Amino acid sequence: MEKRMEGMLSQLISSVGNLNVMVGQMKTENDQRHKEVVAKLENIELDQDYIGENAVRNEREIARIVKQKN
Repeated sequence: MEKRMEGMLSQLISSVGNLNVMVGQMKTENDQRHKEVVAKLENIELDQDYIGENAVRNEREIARIVKQKN
């Protein structure tokens, strides 16, 4: 009975060790994905700023042309 308990305890310790390794790998993968998502969001934000600036510039140019026609 004692040998069986020792075997079960050893198996449990091994399982916990394996789970800790898996959790560590998951954290590493999640950190990498987080960095990728943040980088993409930063690029989207820069694109929006660029598009906004161009839209304002174009609207000003249109207003100037309309004013010249009148």
